[in-house]
Amino acid sequence: MNFKNMISPVLIEMIILMIVYYLLLMKLDRKKNQTNKSDVHDLPSNTQEIYERELAEGDDDVRNEFEYVKEHQKELPISTLHLCKEFNVPKSKAGDKLERNFIMAKNSNDYTYGDIHKSVVNPRKFVKTAVVDVNFGVRMHECFGLLGPNGAGKSTTLNTVSATIPQTMGSVCYNGIETHQAKLGDISMGYCPQNDILWKELTLREHIEFFLSIRGYDSKDAKIYATEYINAAGLEEHQNKRVDNLSGGTKRKLSILIAICGYPERILLDEPTAGMDPSTRRLIWDIVKQTKRMNDSALILTTHSMEEAEHLCDRLAILVNGRLICIGSPEHLKMKFGEGYILELQSNNVDQFHSIVVEGAKLFQDYTYEMERISNNRAKYEVKMTKNLGSVFEKMEEFKKRGLVNDYSFNQTSLEQIFINFAKKQIIPTNN
Repeated sequence: MNFKNMISPVLIEMIILMIVYYLLLMKLDRKKNQTNKSDVHDLPSNTQEIYERELAEGDDDVRNEFEYVKEHQKELPISTLHLCKEFNVPKSKAGDKLERNFIMAKNSNDYTYGDIHKSVVNPRKFVKTAVVDVNFGVRMHECFGLLGPNGAGKSTTLNTVSATIPQTMGSVCYNGIETHQAKLGDISMGYCPQNDILWKELTLREHIEFFLSIRGYDSKDAKIYATEYINAAGLEEHQNKRVDNLSGGTKRKLSILIAICGYPERILLDEPTAGMDPSTRRLIWDIVKQTKRMNDSALILTTHSMEEAEHLCDRLAILVNGRLICIGSPEHLKMKFGEGYILELQSNNVDQFHSIVVEGAKLFQDYTYEMERISNNRAKYEVKMTKNLGSVFEKMEEFKKRGLVNDYSFNQTSLEQIFINFAKKQIIPTNN
């Protein structure tokens, strides 16, 4: 090796620097972007007592889920137990000295959701809590729907489950192994985030082949399976286009295919069909259902579409103010939380209808109801009625023939209405 021409020393120096920078980058990535043991704190005994007392006094399905997860974590592909997440708030945003002293004088667990309060794990810090004592387990072949209004903690929960951010307290486990103790190379997971994260230099086909190769497929099989995924999603004409030349809907399809390709053991879908037209949404639903049926995958799905949740999810959990307030199959939730029936009608004179039919003819007998005036000729009644439902249909048909009603529907409370009722309890966080 000739050192006199100075090329060899420069090459050696560049190689050494590449190794040093690579090791430094890996260390910084592990510290910044990966969940480490030091990021997760033990649940203080007094806080655990508070959480378990609240579980005992709360919804029985939520409590039963906690008990099940506690005993079966090793069997569950994804599980959370006493999951909590606090976000630090700079001292400058915690108000003046008087406000800060007031916060510090209060108990760490004494706060209203969305307010700045003293940290449970470090009483010297000011925080806002996004997720409080969330417990659930996802079974094999199950699509688990995580619902909630904006600001309820859905994305934070999903980010902790995917180890994108560390939880503050509690555990997130894959088959009983906590995420901060698991080896990243051993984790089989597909993730479709809300925002498409794609490489603009690669084509649609190259994306799928690349992720298949990461999941253990050789080059030949990756090409074969990529073709099958592309055909299943109807993307043949777009397969050789770079990401910059794809529409928003096509990018979304690609993100979903990346999440499910190779059938990973865990699949997380964060609002996968947002912004899609109805026909495309149905296609994606079929792909998700087929994925669940054909492979031993456990899926978590977040969505704002109650139709999508009811169509795809085996069980649903609703988050409000950072807490799980109900859990169960769509049918179970409708039976348990549906408060009766909803009558929607169209009439040329809503006031006359109300006076003659609802009050005069005792349409709902002695059951309590609430009326909502939707427009000049439309009204909606929510009635807590459990018996003699046939009489409502008889009277509505009678008055429809007499011209007091143009059209109507009388149905059991929908999943969407149940969700809306729960969403009304969501506290909108302040900007302090």
